[in-house]
Amino acid sequence: MGDTGFARFGADDRLMWANAAFAARFGAPAEATLGSLLDGLLGAVGIADLRRGCPVTRGLPDGARVTLALGHGAPGENLLTAVETPPPGVATVAEQGPWAKTSLVLDCLSQGVMAFDRDLRLVAWNRRVLELLYIDPDFPRYAQPYEVVVRHIAERGGYGAGDIDDLVAHRLEYIRTASWPFYNERVRPDGAVIETVTLPLPDGGFVTTYTDITQRKQAERELAASRELFELAIRAAREGISQWDLRTGEVWFSPQWWGLLGYDEAAMDNSRQRWEEMIHPDDRTDALAMIDEFAAGRRSESRLLQRYRHRSGAIVYLDTRSIGVPGTDGRAFRIVGSHTDVTESVRAAEAVRAAKEEAEHALHDLKEAQVQLIQAEKMAALGSLVAGVTHEINTPVGIALTGASLLAEKTRALRRLFEAGGLRRGDFAEFIDIADEATQLMLLNIERATRLIQSFKQIAVDQASEERRVFELNHYIHEVLRSLGMRIRRAGHAVTVDCPDDLTLDSYPGALGQILTNFVINSLLHGYEPGVRGRLSITVTLSGGEVELVYADDGRGIPADLHSKVFEPFFTTSRDRGGSGLGLNIVYTLVTRNLRGRLRLDGAPGAGAIFTLRFPRVTPGDPLPL
Repeated sequence: MGDTGFARFGADDRLMWANAAFAARFGAPAEATLGSLLDGLLGAVGIADLRRGCPVTRGLPDGARVTLALGHGAPGENLLTAVETPPPGVATVAEQGPWAKTSLVLDCLSQGVMAFDRDLRLVAWNRRVLELLYIDPDFPRYAQPYEVVVRHIAERGGYGAGDIDDLVAHRLEYIRTASWPFYNERVRPDGAVIETVTLPLPDGGFVTTYTDITQRKQAERELAASRELFELAIRAAREGISQWDLRTGEVWFSPQWWGLLGYDEAAMDNSRQRWEEMIHPDDRTDALAMIDEFAAGRRSESRLLQRYRHRSGAIVYLDTRSIGVPGTDGRAFRIVGSHTDVTESVRAAEAVRAAKEEAEHALHDLKEAQVQLIQAEKMAALGSLVAGVTHEINTPVGIALTGASLLAEKTRALRRLFEAGGLRRGDFAEFIDIADEATQLMLLNIERATRLIQSFKQIAVDQASEERRVFELNHYIHEVLRSLGMRIRRAGHAVTVDCPDDLTLDSYPGALGQILTNFVINSLLHGYEPGVRGRLSITVTLSGGEVELVYADDGRGIPADLHSKVFEPFFTTSRDRGGSGLGLNIVYTLVTRNLRGRLRLDGAPGAGAIFTLRFPRVTPGDPLPL
């Protein structure tokens, strides 16, 4: 055959193409297959060896020997190479240079290989380099000049676009002046990246290997992009990263971690001793215990709030999340942590907690003050009651005292007549008439005073305590009004009550009495201009176990925009006239807390005020706590 023969076969083993050398020695009919061409020469065993990638050598009828090798060409194709050795006594290409003896070995490499001697002549190559450099399989010849090989590659686009002569001249200049060894990367027109490594040969010349690193470069670009994205994400999130090697005890903290504590890269000291100096002593103990648990395999992740000393001396709170990186034995050999500065959140939480405690303390004080104000209001109402009852009792007691004085005087005069013996029948009859009239007058007024005192006693006890009892509502309303009678009459107002006579409540009369007292006092103080006489009314109905008590006056009323505020503590429009703003707030508290009821304000300016109170006839349970 003389030259190296090549033949390409498709995925179905049918012959697709063969060069002239191959066709001259073995033939190349259109219907030929790999098996039909080699069956007589190699047999089934030899073909099997070829398919496994092992070269096979056989003798030819003329005494020559041929070595066959099967490799991969384009995707889905097989490339059969036939190298013929002439008969003994005939000069061989192998005798022309030592590299020809290794051609079969080179064909087994996944890298492309090409070697030139000291005179820059081609002395060795393999099939892989032909594929990588776009070299025609029929082109290479032993001892071809380097310039011829370079020109062939340039003409086929192997060096990219440009003038062919310029490309060849550049390659020749480069190879003559290059420092050995040297590395290079070549990008083919199709985008594939070829890495070249060129090494000098001992007796001159050089050998170059060609490796397709397209996938590796792609992976490196993706890895670099991922690393850059990861670093940018960490910087944007201001997250610090740490690593702790459980085998060596070495620690590492990212520049962002140091930045959280006020240090630049020049001040970084990634040592365990420095870490122990910066972390709070109490948190250092917990962190070391956590690391021991990772090392012992009892923990795979953790989260701790740690305190560190900032460069300025302040305390920085870092939310530290850690995960263990398992080794081949399944146990963690490295701990990776992320650290987030949560100092502001912690400070805010502490401020909220302090504010909450302060608010709770203020609320406690306010409740105590509210209790004291309610008690003070009760005492004020009781004082008003005492003043009114005192005035009411003065009249019957004064009349009784006058009658008693008259009777005593007449009795002494009768005694003097009797002792002097001048007592006449007419004098005695006159004394009896006066005594009878005075006695009747005294009894009537004493009974009236007694009723007032009993009423005062009951109302005073009710208003000074929170005792629950059963009472008649109509009777109790009149007793409360009787205690306020002097102030009502002095103002000249009329009062009407419409309440069922047999309506009994199981509730807190003191609370109800104070509510009515505050309603009446509010009307007297704020409802009317001086000298204006009005009408106060109390209307009570019962429906489904719920009592509705409506208190109304026909005074100046309350503006609608103030209806939502009148029950607030310390709200008053009459502070210049001594109003405290607590009366209706106390009423609202007594209604909702003691009576378990609801209170609504109606009315309009100039049309009076209407308070509608609804509460159960039988109050459930004890009063609600303040």
